[in-house]
Amino acid sequence: MTLSLSKVKDEYFQRLFKSSDVKGIGQNQLNNETSTKRPKVLLLDNYTTTVISTCYSQSQLLASDIVLIELIDSSKDLSTMKHLDCIVYIKPCSESFQSLLAELRSPHYRKYELYFNNTTSKIQIEQLAQADEHEVVDKVVELFQDYSTLNDDLFLINPSTQAVNPILQEAESLASLLLSLNKTPLIKFETNSIELKRLGSEILYNINSNSNNNLFDDLNRNSDAPPILLLLDRKNDPITPLLSPWTYRSMINEFLKIDKNVVNLNGSQVVLSEEDQFYSEAMYLNYGDLTEKFKQYVEKYKSETKQSSIDNLTSQNLAELKKVITKFPEYKKFSVNVSTHLSLISAIDAQITQNSLWEIGELEQTIIAELDQQSNIKPKILQILESRKASTANKIKLILLYSYKFHNPTDLSVFITKLNNPELTSPLPTLNQLELLKKFATLYDTSNIQAGQSQQQQSQGLSNIFANKKVNIQNIFNRNTGVTNDNIFMQYTPRLNGVLANLIDPENNSSNNNQASRNSLSTLTPDRVKQQYGTTATTTSKYTARDIIVYIKGGATYEEARLVHELSQNNKHLNIIIGGDAMLNSSQWLNIMCDTVARNEHEDHDNDDDAKAQTRGTAAGQNRQEMLRDIL
Repeated sequence: MTLSLSKVKDEYFQRLFKSSDVKGIGQNQLNNETSTKRPKVLLLDNYTTTVISTCYSQSQLLASDIVLIELIDSSKDLSTMKHLDCIVYIKPCSESFQSLLAELRSPHYRKYELYFNNTTSKIQIEQLAQADEHEVVDKVVELFQDYSTLNDDLFLINPSTQAVNPILQEAESLASLLLSLNKTPLIKFETNSIELKRLGSEILYNINSNSNNNLFDDLNRNSDAPPILLLLDRKNDPITPLLSPWTYRSMINEFLKIDKNVVNLNGSQVVLSEEDQFYSEAMYLNYGDLTEKFKQYVEKYKSETKQSSIDNLTSQNLAELKKVITKFPEYKKFSVNVSTHLSLISAIDAQITQNSLWEIGELEQTIIAELDQQSNIKPKILQILESRKASTANKIKLILLYSYKFHNPTDLSVFITKLNNPELTSPLPTLNQLELLKKFATLYDTSNIQAGQSQQQQSQGLSNIFANKKVNIQNIFNRNTGVTNDNIFMQYTPRLNGVLANLIDPENNSSNNNQASRNSLSTLTPDRVKQQYGTTATTTSKYTARDIIVYIKGGATYEEARLVHELSQNNKHLNIIIGGDAMLNSSQWLNIMCDTVARNEHEDHDNDDDAKAQTRGTAAGQNRQEMLRDIL
């Protein structure tokens, strides 16, 4: 099975809502009523609510006879409706499972089909059997969907902040991802991350323990090379989330924030779905190509609706009239879609203009990709710092990028003085932000960060719908000038590119000049992989990676998702998907780094207090000993 999350969610949809012959644990084989279409209730918990909302639309559920959706943790407040059947889809965690047992002891519905989005234990099955006193359970099925599918090659793990052992829960969710994709992988993780070592070890134990009917045993039987689960730590690449993005989906997330494919726009919610043809074709386009694409989309809308306008109906016969009228709902949907994307693009354009992002974005790329000398970059940063138009956050990001590239304490002191001037900056930076500026290089091991690489971006000339801009966007995004890497806003390549290149083609990417390749990866090999491929599976020299699952602990970015998509598109023999425990924009990442600074400051303070107390205790002990000697 290829690494297609869309295929997985479609298969699970059939099993959940369409298939009546899926045999589960304890299924009543004599009951033929499940083949009859009946209205159903869908009972979810807080975990699977997120899974369902990101995978399936309300219209899909309605078409599958789901007439009501309820939460299992509020089962005491449910109305008794014995004429309805119930589909239960929950995570088999303690709190949800206890709510399910309570529901079965006092059922509100006629029959129950139980689905779990991860593996269950024998003890849990026994508890279900004991709770089913009314014999209302028709089937029990394990699915493996303990994650959210954002699109075909992008997933999101949703770790609970209340979990006793978050690493264990994270490992269980990633194990469910592997099972859903039918993969038993090599586990590679960055050696310098203790958290990744723990996570990788938990995943390895989950695979090797075979406590769930040997689920991982034969998943690679059709593969001639072992798949790879690549675990990366966000702290090893703090630069990628800091940079201003210039592709459609990334810009939506940067300026409007995408929350599990939903955007709040002018008080209403907009769902970003791959079923939206314009969005699916435009999500990876840079700003120049995006506006050209949207112009073509608007022209298509005008052309199609003009042919079917009311003025033209009188000249058509009845058959043509009927054909046109049946298309009116489609045109209405088309119109709403055009309006939605116009609003999104307008909101992005307003943010770019208000925050001087043409100048700031170009300067960010100039710094990180080393397109100019330090002596020329410093005055440009000072100019931005003296501008009240630039936001505090954008000023901080520029200083962080400069300090990472040039490590000049004198310049940093000058920049911080400018930033702290209330006549130039509003609001003033917080104490944590100032501490981050001073300690950024020590908090994050920037020696492992790949400096910006130039890359040829595909971007078209802009239409003149933005011709009133002061900046000539046509020139800066034009790829037809015959100059290599001429897109000045997209010179930087995420560090992930170098890490993947070293896995995909290790012989050609082992140069000492490749900083990403020098960042060591450790390998954990499941027993089943050793049996199938031998001990050489732990090296990449014999097996070139073809199926790679990337997980970034600490949060992934949509620009990294774009990179993964383009790598897969450009190599038909390569399948890569990516995910994380969050999808970051620059504001979120800046806040996370500031919280890290505050946490470290607190820990250092506690350690200082402990050291002082220990010193005082030692001194007191010495004084007591001296007093005793004097007395004796």
